Amino acid sequence: MKLVIAHTPDPDDSFMFYAMFEKKIPCAFEYDQVVKDIETLNKEAPGELYDVTAISANGYAKVHDKYYLTTSGASFGLSYGPAVVARKNVDLSKAVIAVPGKFTSAYLLYKMFGPEPKEFREVRFDKIPEAVLSGEVDAGILIHDEQLTFQDKGLIKVLDLYEKWKEYAGDLPIPLGFNAIKKSLGKDVAMKYKKDFEDSIKYSMDNEDAAVRYSLKYARYADMELERKFIRMYVNPLSIDFGEKGRKALELYYKRAASMKLIEPFNLEII
Repeated sequence: MKLVIAHTPDPDDSFMFYAMFEKKIPCAFEYDQVVKDIETLNKEAPGELYDVTAISANGYAKVHDKYYLTTSGASFGLSYGPAVVARKNVDLSKAVIAVPGKFTSAYLLYKMFGPEPKEFREVRFDKIPEAVLSGEVDAGILIHDEQLTFQDKGLIKVLDLYEKWKEYAGDLPIPLGFNAIKKSLGKDVAMKYKKDFEDSIKYSMDNEDAAVRYSLKYARYADMELERKFIRMYVNPLSIDFGEKGRKALELYYKRAASMKLIEPFNLEII
């Protein structure tokens, strides 16, 4: 049996799948991969194009009836999260803010914790710093590697969404990106896939240099130490199995969003 996995080019994703795709470990299935940016995958998820897909916590709320969330492969921020940056201090309630997509976790987190702006403008995530610097927008929400490089470009942080989350959720990690598997495949297939993925993540953690080098083939920056730093931000023990701590964080995330009528309430199904 062959499963098609859709993931992003972000180094944390490719790092976690390294052992599966490079056949470093025995696996229950064969795997093909499709690589697309996260907002494209969020928008494609309702069509069930892929057996397994990367998906934002926000995007999952739209397809919870079609996919299980897996406890493996999640990106939780333990001390980091999306950040709003600008060229100078700005009143966000009067700003045009670039967002990496209306289905991203970063957008929903801003809606939960930030002031309503003059306008949200969708900009591809890696083009947001340039849009802010050029004056096309007043501010932008940064995700992925851009969180590590914005200061080098002369931008400043004007809102830290992780800090806002921390005020709300205490020491629970901030939910960001996840992996989901089609319910139509059945729980037996889902559990075997999850075991392969857990083993792949463990292998990458144990063979970090090789896995980071592999992730560079998809990365936007040809800087191994920068990508290693980013990977370590978002690949951690919760990525192997996010357990009860991750479940509680997700429940709080969706509870707040539903109470603000940003999403429809639903029953979370995790495997």
